[in-house]
Amino acid sequence: MKDGRELRMNRRVLFEPDHTEISVPAGTLLSDAARLAGVFIDAPCGGRGVCGKCAVTLVSGGEARSVLACRTRVSADCTVRLPDTAFLRPLSEGASRSVPFEPYAGARADVPGACFAAFDLGTTTIVCYLLDAGSGDPLAVRGMQNPQSAFGADVISRASHALSNGYEPLRTAAAGALNELLQDACAAAGRKTQQVVLCSVVGNTVMHHLLLGYPVDALVRAPYRPYRADPLTLAASALGLSAHKSCVVLLPPVIGGFVGSDTVACMTATAFDESTVPTLLMDIGTNGELALTDGTRRACCSTAAGPAFEGANLSCGMRASRGAIDRVRAEDGKLCLSTVENAPPAGLCGSGLLELAALLVSEGVIDESGRLQPRGALGARVTDADGQKAFLLFELGTSGVPLLLTQRDVRELQLAKAALRAGIELLCESLSLPVERIERVLLAGAFGSRLSPAALGAIGLLPRPLVDRTESIGNAAGEGAKLYLRSRRLFETSEPLARGTAYLELTSAGGFTDRYVDAMSFPSERV
Repeated sequence: MKDGRELRMNRRVLFEPDHTEISVPAGTLLSDAARLAGVFIDAPCGGRGVCGKCAVTLVSGGEARSVLACRTRVSADCTVRLPDTAFLRPLSEGASRSVPFEPYAGARADVPGACFAAFDLGTTTIVCYLLDAGSGDPLAVRGMQNPQSAFGADVISRASHALSNGYEPLRTAAAGALNELLQDACAAAGRKTQQVVLCSVVGNTVMHHLLLGYPVDALVRAPYRPYRADPLTLAASALGLSAHKSCVVLLPPVIGGFVGSDTVACMTATAFDESTVPTLLMDIGTNGELALTDGTRRACCSTAAGPAFEGANLSCGMRASRGAIDRVRAEDGKLCLSTVENAPPAGLCGSGLLELAALLVSEGVIDESGRLQPRGALGARVTDADGQKAFLLFELGTSGVPLLLTQRDVRELQLAKAALRAGIELLCESLSLPVERIERVLLAGAFGSRLSPAALGAIGLLPRPLVDRTESIGNAAGEGAKLYLRSRRLFETSEPLARGTAYLELTSAGGFTDRYVDAMSFPSERV
């Protein structure tokens, strides 16, 4: 029998393929060991062991086996092999605007080789953009999965975790990620972090509050108000950033409980306040942020779209990383798939989900109510799996099991798309603007850049008249963050931009429930 001293002995854990090693006490969960080592392991369910997305290969004692990191404890020295899906290639470009280079006056100009850093602190991913301090030109871009994903896939899960277990683990995870990205970006550009003299950070309201250590209790219950919404100018050291000792961080304002400074940055990047035609801005992800202008007035809202668009909570869902099925079409009655990096299919990401659903709706395999039906040429792929209908997407994924779109997955999609459609309609109603009068629809974000407007229309997420008026604008939030570094005027005007945009809280808006229920249905005929 092992005595207490042996049970407390540390074990070596090596994470591959990036060769990160850490020593932890025996009995430590692999997910906790990864967090301590700064290694990302996806955990959309917050470590409850129900999503299966934290699966890794554990090699110990000459044996290799697949385990869930959130349910497996370290008992001996071991190697943990991470899947390719743990690594991120960020979207580096987005819609922007030309402005005079007039940076924040407080930025140090006397530091040799000085540079600026803009951060887009997203729920799922974080991106760092390094800029030359003399010209504003790009030097390097680095991205990573948000390590806070280990505490849950969505902002409510993370806010709840902070309330139950303390803020520091989430704040530390965010600050650590910013530092890691800053170090990597500087190394790529041949600079040092001590040469970074000005930063900006944009993100949704929960990400903003967790980074700053602000209370989030008011964000998880009605009326969902931020603790603090004004723009901030802070010392980098106050956020734990490893930069020049005089480095200043610019944080633009947030608008409401779930519409943050990332939406303000999107509006800045697209000169949204200068638009003279009715325009809808959509940033679709775990949370869907919407902003609408009729050419004079502006309004915004957030919809709890859920994690389906990020690939979480789907039976074979994954992020848009290597091996993710991101495009789906039919040719001569046969299913044709494409994957990220043309790798063997590993799972289904959000853009692939929407295209698959659009195809199945148009072919009648998914009926108006959302039920899977064995109809048409593709109907032969409808089968039974674990007591529910499922559509066979691919015979054998890289995990060794068939890739299926289940009836439950379709329901998840219905919930997400209904929330967004209801949000669009209520925003239009708030400005007395008929939906068909919207002349431009801007799809922002890494996810939005991959979406097919035709697919959005086919599933009923977008009203039909808007399909041909829709364009992707890339990572506009990141572009806005860069603009705040290049132009002090744009940072200064971010507050009137935010305050001049009315915030609509959908949960208390009259008619939301009825519109939400109506939007659950799929169109009965092809767009």
